Amino acid sequence: MYLYIMPESDVAPLRDIFGAGSMNDHVNTQLWVQGAAQFIPRMNALLAHTQSLFKIVDMSTFTNPAQDVLGSILMENKSDKSTTHNYNILYSYILGTLGRKNPLNLLEVGMGTNNPDLVSSMGADGRPGASLYSFRDYLPNAQIHGADVDRDILFQADRIKTSYVDQMNLQTFKDMNVTFGNVKFDLIIDDGLHSIGANVNTLLYALDQVADGGWIVIEDIHIPDNWRTIDCILGKDKRYETFMVKAGNGYHYQSTSFMYVVHKLA
Repeated sequence: MYLYIMPESDVAPLRDIFGAGSMNDHVNTQLWVQGAAQFIPRMNALLAHTQSLFKIVDMSTFTNPAQDVLGSILMENKSDKSTTHNYNILYSYILGTLGRKNPLNLLEVGMGTNNPDLVSSMGADGRPGASLYSFRDYLPNAQIHGADVDRDILFQADRIKTSYVDQMNLQTFKDMNVTFGNVKFDLIIDDGLHSIGANVNTLLYALDQVADGGWIVIEDIHIPDNWRTIDCILGKDKRYETFMVKAGNGYHYQSTSFMYVVHKLA
């Protein structure tokens, strides 16, 4: 039987957390990877032994009169938020509670790169910043902020500012914060890498930067169970209302996508 041992340099960041305090640990690096891969599922299994509530609601819960208005604007700007997905329903609901004509601050992490060589690319026909333009059109008095790992798609326009961010590098969130002037955001959207590690890093930033009464939305979650542990932690804090939204179509091998929502109570 052939057993492939990963080079230690490839998985070195895993050793401090998932390495063993045992002899020959350094030549069994595959065990670090196995430990990392099992961690979240085992935490979820542990939660099954508790009375933790994981609230999942259907997108239809947020049906409102403005959803088609926002949906049309998103479509006109070539955003997939109201075509491939039905996210316009949730966003029109949230923005309605915040006050569409109020001087809101909005941030979207992940502007939609069209570089086919980059991860999470929309493809060559994608329009970077499509949803930023859409939210600017929908919110007449809002300041719109966007961030992406692709420096080539960053731009500045009327009521739109953008900045570099690498969701896997927390330092870049601090740098982005300086660029934007430490803004407290009424709505923060994660539409970037769509991995649990990137999502959690963005969530940690967002919890510090969301305004009282504001909202955080993590898009395109394909394994909602991965969020049970996160929800259990946040759900114990009375400052937050948290839930998972079952949305429309998803990418890859899943026919349904989910959105994790955090509402910071005023």
